[in-house]
Amino acid sequence: MAEAREVPNSYLENERKIVLKKKEHRDPLQAAGLIAVRQERRGGPVSMELTERGWSRAKAELGQPVPPRAGSAGAALYAVLDKVGQFIDRSKISPGEFFAPPIDDEIDVEPDVEARIRKAYGELAPRTGAWIMLDKIRRALGPISREEVDGALISLHRAPDVRLVPESNQKVLTDSERAAAVSIGNQDKHLIAIGV
Repeated sequence: MAEAREVPNSYLENERKIVLKKKEHRDPLQAAGLIAVRQERRGGPVSMELTERGWSRAKAELGQPVPPRAGSAGAALYAVLDKVGQFIDRSKISPGEFFAPPIDDEIDVEPDVEARIRKAYGELAPRTGAWIMLDKIRRALGPISREEVDGALISLHRAPDVRLVPESNQKVLTDSERAAAVSIGNQDKHLIAIGV
């Protein structure tokens, strides 16, 4: 959850000092539907990512009482998790947004792409703060690369007057609405509101 992305097992072991052995850890987590495991070839490097079920389980742990025999370090961790859970609830954001990795510095966003998104929103929205589907925004922008628009949306998401959220009823999404989503914090966002 803290990585909010697919992570190589070697990164977890070397950087985070978390060892997830195949039989003892990865297989049971995968069998429970909590993680997705990817391995390009037999014996090759392994990467893991939380599934939706895994995110739900991890979020449920925020604010839980300290487990028995957790020790001082475990108690300290649960104190921090409790505060993180309170902040997420108060801010009305998802854990994926809270733990989202920093914006990729390699994506060069033209400064006017954000301005063009704001302009397109202003032309499409019936009022300030109204929810507009991202597929409408993308169509209004014309020929701008997907990477530039995604980068600008991710950058705008951090602005205090902008909200990007997923469609709560995923069944009503059309193929173009699904395709137009931007992924932020391991969650597809389909709608934007500006001026909130």
